[in-house]
Amino acid sequence: MTHSKTTLNGDFGIQLNNITCDDLADPDFQSKAYELWASHGGLLVVRGKDLSELSPEALVAWSNVFGAVEKENLAAREDKMVKGFPILRIGNIKDETGKRLASFAKSVQLESDDDVQYNPETRKPVWHTDSTFRKFPPIGSVFHCKTAPPEGSETLFADTRSAYADLDKASKQKLEPLEAVCSLAHHDKKISLYSPDFPVLTPEQRAANPPNRVPVVLKHPVTGSLALYGLNSSTCALLPKGQNLSGEQMDVCDLEGIEDDSVLIWRDLLPYVTGPKYTVRWRWQAGDVVVWDNRCTIHSATGYDSERYSREMWRLTLLDRTETKAVA
Repeated sequence: MTHSKTTLNGDFGIQLNNITCDDLADPDFQSKAYELWASHGGLLVVRGKDLSELSPEALVAWSNVFGAVEKENLAAREDKMVKGFPILRIGNIKDETGKRLASFAKSVQLESDDDVQYNPETRKPVWHTDSTFRKFPPIGSVFHCKTAPPEGSETLFADTRSAYADLDKASKQKLEPLEAVCSLAHHDKKISLYSPDFPVLTPEQRAANPPNRVPVVLKHPVTGSLALYGLNSSTCALLPKGQNLSGEQMDVCDLEGIEDDSVLIWRDLLPYVTGPKYTVRWRWQAGDVVVWDNRCTIHSATGYDSERYSREMWRLTLLDRTETKAVA
């Protein structure tokens, strides 16, 4: 069957259709897919009838086309992993005893396309870049759909490359000198404020996980394009490069989960960045495989009726190839 291509929103996002498991293993196809991924803003979807049968081995091999698959820091979720592989199950599937086999978190279900755009009053959807609090943040992720509800559970993507390019000169000049201070302790405390059972870091853990600083405007190491970067639940402040928060300010951010007002410089851009011109609302079908690039996109989960429907997704995390803790 002949492959076909579909663009998702202008030059952001590319969908490859009629793809087979054999295609994903073909070096020529892999090379072309990588080029399309890079040239379409770091969002690639492959869809085909037999992809629901994709094996864990094949999914890891496909993911390694785009980055090095992470295998570290997954031990605490061993019962949610595909056995023997660095693949996290996400969804509401259970075994015959009722034990949950996948990581599950409730999100708001979309009522219309208008709900894709960030709402400053509700602070939903929860648009973000993954794990910028880490010393070496992941460069991207791969999602593979095994079971999809008939409605809901879409994943949202926004093109922070084009959104940045379209900003006026004054806005760019304001953003380019800034760094985002990203703290795991801040992230965990913030979540605990609305989910009291969520654990916060001990003083020892906080000391072992110091804040990380990332550029608010990131130059992509492959394409050279500039993109907005570094906003998520760990982002506690935006500062000019070289400037530090005081110890007291950092304590407030980390121990009380309060963002510094400077974060509004980025957060106030979210309604613009997540407007229709820059976003894709991906509706999953079983077998779909999506690869996204954290360095030039942000994303958000959405909800579904988990009492009526089943969902199972497989997720892999991608590191820069210079990282050593990855699957060979």
